[in-house]
Amino acid sequence: MLAVATVMALNMAQAADDDKKKAPRKGRGVQALLKQLDLSADQKKALATFNKENRKKNTEARKLKGEERKAAMKKIAEARSAKLKEILTEEQAKKLKELQAKARADRKKKSEDK
Repeated sequence: MLAVATVMALNMAQAADDDKKKAPRKGRGVQALLKQLDLSADQKKALATFNKENRKKNTEARKLKGEERKAAMKKIAEARSAKLKEILTEEQAKKLKELQAKARADRKKKSEDK
C-alpha cells in the first residue's frame, strides 16, 4: 500500500511539473513591464492600436522555425522599441530600461539556480 501511495505521489508531482512547463507566459515580457509605467489614456490607446496592427505579424512569426523566426521576432521587437520611443516620456523610458534590466538579472539568477 505504501508503494502505491508513493507511486501516486510521484505521478502527481510529475503532472504538476508538466503543468508549469505548459503554463502560458502571462505576466512576463514588455507588456507586463509597461503596466508598471502609469501610462496615460492616450499612451494606452496608441500602444493598443500598435499591438492590434501587429498581432498578425506576431502570430506568423511564431509559426516560423530557427533563424527565420529569430529574425522575424527581432524585427517585431525593433518596431515595438521604435514605437515605444514615440509613445513614452523620457522618465517612463528610463523606468522601462531599469525594469528590463532587473527582469534580465532575475531570469539569469533563476537559470543559475536550476
